[in-house]
Amino acid sequence: MVAPERQTESQWNIRSIDESPKLSLEGFVMHRILDGSGMDGVGCEYVVIEPHRVLDPHIHKKGHAIILVIEGSGFALIGESRRPIQKHSIINIPPGTPHGLEAGDVSLVVYGFQVPGIIDNNNDADIYFLQDNRKGEVVACT
Repeated sequence: MVAPERQTESQWNIRSIDESPKLSLEGFVMHRILDGSGMDGVGCEYVVIEPHRVLDPHIHKKGHAIILVIEGSGFALIGESRRPIQKHSIINIPPGTPHGLEAGDVSLVVYGFQVPGIIDNNNDADIYFLQDNRKGEVVACT
């Protein structure tokens, strides 16, 4: 017996990345992949970092993140180290760990998974930049 498909008004089964809500953080566009999926408490963003751009080092006070590189290459900035990353690299970032990303000669495309999610339903972010000790601001893209 096949179980019937279960879907509520707030959930979806299939959609493209472009149909996911878009946000901007420090000029970087992010697609909120899990919004409306029913996976409350888990975050996932799809981010493209253009060649030679840097997402400055920051921390998440609560969120534990896993970053999966799906295209491109560049560097993971973790603590004081700058380590090369490429397609299929997986980066583990426990809460409070300083980290950032730097794209190489081509765009760096990543999925960032977090528990709990680093951006809440009000677009308040658990993102604190180290350079100037400020909270990152997330805004919805139109």
